[in-house]
Amino acid sequence: MICTEAGEFVSALCDGEIIPPTAAEHIGSCPACQARLRDYLNLGVELRRTTSLEQAAVVPARTSDHNWTRPQNPVAAFLQKGWGTMRIPRLAFAAMIAGLVALACTLAVVKVGANSNGTVVLLSTTGSSGALMDCPLSTLDKNQAVCDWYGTIGSQNLAYRVRLLSRDEGRVLLAIRTRTYIKGENLSSFTFDADPAAKVKEVWFEPGEKLKVNVGDVGSLTLTGEWMDHVPILIGLHGQDMSPGPGELRFASPLLLKDKSVVGDLAGAVSGIFSTDDDPNEAVWMYIPGQGSFLISLLPMKDAVAADVFLSRISFHEGGHSWEFVTGAPVSRANRVWVLHQPDFKPMSPNSDVVFVSARRLVQTSAGEWVPNDRP
Repeated sequence: MICTEAGEFVSALCDGEIIPPTAAEHIGSCPACQARLRDYLNLGVELRRTTSLEQAAVVPARTSDHNWTRPQNPVAAFLQKGWGTMRIPRLAFAAMIAGLVALACTLAVVKVGANSNGTVVLLSTTGSSGALMDCPLSTLDKNQAVCDWYGTIGSQNLAYRVRLLSRDEGRVLLAIRTRTYIKGENLSSFTFDADPAAKVKEVWFEPGEKLKVNVGDVGSLTLTGEWMDHVPILIGLHGQDMSPGPGELRFASPLLLKDKSVVGDLAGAVSGIFSTDDDPNEAVWMYIPGQGSFLISLLPMKDAVAADVFLSRISFHEGGHSWEFVTGAPVSRANRVWVLHQPDFKPMSPNSDVVFVSARRLVQTSAGEWVPNDRP
């Protein structure tokens, strides 16, 4: 099951309904669906608060293609203040307009259990001096099934390496290599699992449970973990998955570089994180005075160029120049996006010739080709 299929069951959960096991399992293991569920919970609280104030809500008009319309001039709002917002997902917004103002849901979101159908184990290791590392280990990709740590625990320097060997239902077999070393010592053989001085232990580990591994003079290492449905792009200090959603584009205070020189700083327009909220049919739209308009999308747009994505950078070549967006957070799970640059674009109002960020809906005009539905 994918997010678009599971999404309709999120509101059913908050209405106290029983949903199919496949949907419940997906929502329990999918960060994007869990975020949507939290949005519903927060929405329910806010709706009950506003209802208590007896304020009438105005229902916006709908367009012929059944999408809720955006304000006619979104630029004006962005010029009033730096915009760093978390937009309500369309599913939640539609539910609000339909009048679901009595969401009395107290459902608790729990972590994925040991019997998950996830394919990645997010492994956390703690030593006597505190946390050592958080590492995702894939059960499907051998190139992403190993992680290393080198550091000091007490008076010892420890080299620590974990490789996921196999999976049996809800548990995995780990090969744990450890050895102490002297600073400056050559550890190249250790990184290739060929160090005769390394101690090797194979242990079965079940995510959701704690496992202690004795490492001689260093003491014990404690392993914990949870299942995930993807390999995180970036892991926070305490194991948080900081990856974008499956269909999300995300920008945090981006810079635009042209031929390695900064030509645009959007920190004022995006003071927090601007996100397409997992909607692949939306493109991020940026305007930078002197550089024109940029549309960035996961879909191949007409006249757009392909751009490479690496963590928080989008790189492409266009018009004889090299371009790069550098942002403060991972941009996308995809390694490629499309960029439509319109260097001659100007805002209609001369007084609004300042940097802004918005989103624009894309429509398909032919097989494999998309364009903005309100292309300037």
